[in-house]
Amino acid sequence: MARKHRRQWSVAEKRRIVAEANQLGANKSVIARRHGISDSQLYAWRKVFGDKANRHFLAVVTDDAPVGKDDGSSGSIYIVLSNGHRLTVSGAVDPSYVTHILRALALT
Repeated sequence: MARKHRRQWSVAEKRRIVAEANQLGANKSVIARRHGISDSQLYAWRKVFGDKANRHFLAVVTDDAPVGKDDGSSGSIYIVLSNGHRLTVSGAVDPSYVTHILRALALT
């Protein structure tokens, strides 16, 4: 029985593929297929070779209005940071307080 040869990827190739996958709006599944790797392999490489400088963040700008409504109803915002920390904001919260918490979580 012939043994199937596994492709060996250089570190430079892995970094190039990860950089491509980290582009804003990139479809990771399409990129993985294009390079002949599984989605899970690309995810693993992104964990190893992911560079914080290559990550994209969405800037959120608010006015001075509180988050939430004062009419008794409340919604929730779920925030997941690139370092894995998660924050749930419910009801009326001062935006500067949320900013302070996010900065602290981003440093840990």
